[in-house]
Amino acid sequence: MSISGSAYPVSRSSGQCAASGRVFAEGEHFVATLCERPEPSAPLERVDFSLEAWEGGHRPAPPLALFAVWRSAYQSRPPTRKSLLSDDELVDLFENLAAATDPKQLAFRYVLALLLVRKRLLRLVSQRSARVDQPGALLVHPRGTPPETPPIEVLDPGIDEAATADIIEQVGQLIVLDDNTPGAP
Repeated sequence: MSISGSAYPVSRSSGQCAASGRVFAEGEHFVATLCERPEPSAPLERVDFSLEAWEGGHRPAPPLALFAVWRSAYQSRPPTRKSLLSDDELVDLFENLAAATDPKQLAFRYVLALLLVRKRLLRLVSQRSARVDQPGALLVHPRGTPPETPPIEVLDPGIDEAATADIIEQVGQLIVLDDNTPGAP
């Protein structure tokens, strides 16, 4: 399993120490690393170390170069996460925000639309680029809508990256992409 959606996918722990080969016990704390290879197109690699090995000086061996380090606790199976809202409730939320005029609600609806497209609950029909006299927009159809139905317009609120990240975090608390979701990691 990997966490994706960025240029830096992160795989789950191998479950063992790279230095000793010892298998981690359930709940055991360890040091996780991401490493780069010299080749520019090579993906990042995850290498895990027991605390004892890390504190004893063990590090990823060349040609691997350390990219990131964090501490974690080993779980043989990740905890099951459930969405606070079902797919139908997410679509209802999207539809209920159609009359929104508050900039925060417009931004939330836009990001929610992008996630619903990813979950294939909305189908992207087209996009309109922003012009001086008109904001950009997504044109979408709910799943199962006949093609002749006029698409729903979702205005692009023109938010910056920091605001987008905040909204994605908020929407992420409502929605959890599972392994069966198209486009999910």
